[in-house]
Amino acid sequence: MREIGHRFKRKFLKDERGQSAALIIVVLFALTAMSAAGIETGHVYYAYRLLKASTNSAALAAAQAMPDIGSSGSATPGTAWGNLIIYSSQSGEKNASNMLSSDSISASFYCSTTMQSPPFNVGCQTPPLGEGSCGGASTCNAISVRQTASINLWFGGLVGVRTMTIAATGTAAARGGSHMPYNIAIIIDTTHSMTNSAPSSDGCGSGATQIVCAIYGAKQMLLSMYPCVGNASTTCTSASNYADAVSMYAFPAVAAGNTSKDTTCPTSNPPTVPYTFPVSTTGSGQNLILPTSGTDAGTYEIVPFNQTYKATNGATSLQSTDPLAVAVGAGGGSCQGLQAPGGQGTYYAQVIYAAQAALVAQQSSEATAGYTTENVMIILSDGDATAGNSLANTSAGGNRAGSQIVSLSGTLNGTCTSSSNCTNANSTTTTYPSALGECGQAVQAAQAATQAGTKVYTVAMGSETSGSCLTDANYTIASGSTYGAIAYPSGSYSGQACNAIEAMASDVNKFYSDNTGGCPASSANSTFTTIGGIFTAVGDSLTAARLIPDGT
Repeated sequence: MREIGHRFKRKFLKDERGQSAALIIVVLFALTAMSAAGIETGHVYYAYRLLKASTNSAALAAAQAMPDIGSSGSATPGTAWGNLIIYSSQSGEKNASNMLSSDSISASFYCSTTMQSPPFNVGCQTPPLGEGSCGGASTCNAISVRQTASINLWFGGLVGVRTMTIAATGTAAARGGSHMPYNIAIIIDTTHSMTNSAPSSDGCGSGATQIVCAIYGAKQMLLSMYPCVGNASTTCTSASNYADAVSMYAFPAVAAGNTSKDTTCPTSNPPTVPYTFPVSTTGSGQNLILPTSGTDAGTYEIVPFNQTYKATNGATSLQSTDPLAVAVGAGGGSCQGLQAPGGQGTYYAQVIYAAQAALVAQQSSEATAGYTTENVMIILSDGDATAGNSLANTSAGGNRAGSQIVSLSGTLNGTCTSSSNCTNANSTTTTYPSALGECGQAVQAAQAATQAGTKVYTVAMGSETSGSCLTDANYTIASGSTYGAIAYPSGSYSGQACNAIEAMASDVNKFYSDNTGGCPASSANSTFTTIGGIFTAVGDSLTAARLIPDGT
């Protein structure tokens, strides 16, 4: 009996069936735990990448708005703090994510000496008055952003950890410094009204006229340009590698052979010619520029594209004998620079078409030479387009004050066959070239340039919101039109000079105003009200903020 019991025990002890089951359970548990840990790690890393991308976007957007810092925590678009919040991962903002919650954001502005130095050359700037300092410093050119957020863990609850807090940091340098090559055409209003005194708020000093203030602004922008490829010490000649080439245009047109009066010392007032069209036909209007011979021959181009306005990229002054430098008042002594001879009314469209044609030709020429460039047009004016024609159709809004916009043959659109006969078929036509709808023609010309790829900036200098573009009685854009970036007439100052100058810009962020006549710029540009500050801001906007390593 005892022997039978022993045999049973030995058999039981030697039986290996079912032992692997326990091992499999242990291994499966371990594999499940490892898989869960791997999935959770990927989940956390993905959430971190979302937070990091949001933080970088917020830093870049904030840096693009500098030096306009704004109030800490403000969501006002166009300020560093406003852009920072708008592009953050906080609830309701552009980079919000359902995966992230309870997030917070903080930022510090500082002056990076690395970014101040070549080849970056991003200067440290002072924030606008009333915005405080750059985190304790008086100037800044960089921003460091930190965001924290919580994520709900998928498997952490199994071990008592249901959420995790993650953090990301992004650092960006402000716009400014070196940038891609540009062809820049500056168009300055030189009608008689530009001889009026500039208000002190324009920042051009006591006794300055509007034309003196306008070219002062252009001079400030040129000082920040890089005429040739290289660092700040690179010497620039006409044979240098291509960078920022700048040309200058003025309206009304200068009589042929007289542009040197604005570009050589001593400068003097050149004679002007009417806004003259060789023929009266419409169609490809941008080809109808000015006659090249005869008493009405003239040119809008005061200085062709120029790269010798500075001796070196980093020069703090312009070359005093260079034609462009002389035109912007850098010649000194008796060289006043570009004058405002007047003699004609205001008519923008023709000079815009002329400048755009030159930009396209310059870009093509540089492409042939192996350079990739972008085109920029900057238009400064103080008012309404009201060039007159003695046969203008006054019932359609035409102005009969003199013969300032004329046709050499036939009948100009918007004019009559005689002062007593306004039944001519063309008498109410606003199609370029026309004596009617002059502001509207300018908007069309500028927006055509935008559609061709040119960045069009406009500057309203003392432009008023009273009155209207009187010759625009028959010009409208259909409701909902997307012609260009801005419909015209539209908005608070519909059909007025302020509205027209804004609508010429490629978009609302490229419209600036000194706001001395009650014509405000967009909120993004509202802090730039001196003419020098506006042109400097335009120059800065041609560069982009960039991400830099933390601690740079």
